[in-house]
Amino acid sequence: MLDGTFSRKRPVQPMLLADLSPCVLGCLKSKATVRQFERGSTICLQGEPAEAVKIVRKGWVKLYRVSPSGSEAILATLSEGESFDEISGLNGGTCAASVEAVTDCSIMFVDLAALNMCANAQREISSAILSVASSQMDNMLSHIEQLKVKNGVQRLAEYLLGQCGTTTGPSQFDLPYEKHVLAGKLGMKPESLSRAFKRLKAAGVKSDLKHIQVSDVRALEDFAEALDA
Repeated sequence: MLDGTFSRKRPVQPMLLADLSPCVLGCLKSKATVRQFERGSTICLQGEPAEAVKIVRKGWVKLYRVSPSGSEAILATLSEGESFDEISGLNGGTCAASVEAVTDCSIMFVDLAALNMCANAQREISSAILSVASSQMDNMLSHIEQLKVKNGVQRLAEYLLGQCGTTTGPSQFDLPYEKHVLAGKLGMKPESLSRAFKRLKAAGVKSDLKHIQVSDVRALEDFAEALDA
C-alpha cells in the first residue's frame, strides 16, 4: 500500500497478482470489476467495509487520513500496479485510510469473497498478500526515516531525482499530480514546498506549474548531499 521512498519505480503489472498461477489469476480477474474515477472522486473512506482489494490500473490515487482538527495527512500516492486494502479486504475488515483519485484513474476491485470459487486461490492470494504486506512495512519504515532525518529541501530534491530518467546531464518531466498533493506526500505544507523549490533554483531546478527542468542531475544530487554536511 505505501510507497515509502520518494523515488518512482513503477511495476508493469499488478504486484499483488504478479505471482499467481494463470488459473487463479484468470479466475479472479473474471470475477473482478473495473471502475473509472474522475480526479477528485472518493474511492473509499477510512472505516467503511473494505469488501475488496483495490488495484490501480491507470492514473494516481492518494491514501490519506484526516485528524480530529481537520488536517489531512497523505500516507501514500499510488499508481499503476500498486494496491491497497489487501489485508482488510482478505479478512473482511475496514479501510485503513481514505482514498481519493488525484488524476482520472481506473481501479480494479477484486472481491475476495470469490476465492472459494477459484481452485487454490485462497492459498495463493494469501501468500501474495503477505509478501506485499512485508514490502509495505519496509517502505513505511523508509518513509518514516526520510521524514525524520531529511529536511524538506532534501526530501524534495530526492523526489525530483527519482523522477529524472538519467543520472547525469539535464532532465525534464511533468509532476504526476498537483503540487499540493506532492507537498502532502513529502510531509510539507504547500508554502514550504514553494520555498523548497526556490532553494533548489541554486541547484539548477526550474519549476513551471507541474513542469520541472533539472539542468544537471548530478549537480542536484551533489546539492542534496551537501545539505547533510
